[in-house]
Amino acid sequence: MFAQTKHRFLVLMVLFSAVIRAYCDYLTDGNAQYFKRDYDGAIASFTKAIEIDESNYVAFCFRALAKQDKGDLDGALADYDRTIVLNGTYSLAYNNRGNVKRRKKDFAGSIADFTKAIELKPDYADAYYNRGMVKRAESDFDGAIEDYSKAIEIKPSYAAVYGNRGSAKKCKGDLSGALEDFNKNIELNPSDAIAFNGRGLLLLGMGEFEKAKGDFTKAIQINPNYALSSNNRAWACVFLNDYESAITDATRAIQLDPKYGYAFGTRGWARYGKGDVTGALEDLKKAVQFEGVDTLDAAGDQGMYEFIQGNYEKSIALWEKAIQQDVSVKKLLDPWIEKAKTKQSSAK
Repeated sequence: MFAQTKHRFLVLMVLFSAVIRAYCDYLTDGNAQYFKRDYDGAIASFTKAIEIDESNYVAFCFRALAKQDKGDLDGALADYDRTIVLNGTYSLAYNNRGNVKRRKKDFAGSIADFTKAIELKPDYADAYYNRGMVKRAESDFDGAIEDYSKAIEIKPSYAAVYGNRGSAKKCKGDLSGALEDFNKNIELNPSDAIAFNGRGLLLLGMGEFEKAKGDFTKAIQINPNYALSSNNRAWACVFLNDYESAITDATRAIQLDPKYGYAFGTRGWARYGKGDVTGALEDLKKAVQFEGVDTLDAAGDQGMYEFIQGNYEKSIALWEKAIQQDVSVKKLLDPWIEKAKTKQSSAK
């Protein structure tokens, strides 16, 4: 009797070990597939792990991340919800769910999740960084700077945070502080195209057009498919009165992203500078259509559209609105506001 019981116990142990081994293998395979960006394969492996153990929150969290990066935000959200039901103290799940909610424009829910992640793990630099990004999107620049600064305090080598803090400082008008942050970002990560692009935009707002053009060129060298930098170099060329180069760069940006409203706007300004009024109006109209209403870019481009049409009062109001949204564009738009005011006075 004892021998039979012992035999059954050993059989169960072997089966249990095989199940555990299979579960671990699926997790290992899923992770390997995820890092190879084989998201479908990763999801399939994590799903098999879940079928073996539906109570294991790690497999749900990993599957959610694969769905998130694949672009299945609703599926990712459902998996993160399940992860948190299974383990309400798993800070990673709150942080990741916050990123999904941010992408879905649920900013209040996103901030709540990042805040919970920080409560669970007070030294969570990523959660502070991510919460700062949401605050920045809501134009809470002081709140964003505070969160970015906390992330830097926890992790001083966190290069990207300096760039994001620089962007927030730029929007507040602290241009010297912003430049310091962008410089630090580039010092820590000299191959960060986004940092060069960000510093270029800052220099553009400071009237340093040649230096700005140099930074945009560096960003393009690092990432030739970076449409934003191609467009921004075009914008620098507009202010250097090199309209032909501006049109070439803006057109390249549009080729990289055919629905890139900002690039249509830049090309519109360049075409106007070159004397192609019809082409300018076509591009500016398309720019506003793609950019959407109530955006900084749309306000700037709609302002130029109204200016060309002779609606100077509208153009002034739109450009002043753009400056309210981002004070760093003041130096760029003030001369055009003065031109519009002069033409408005002459028309009376």
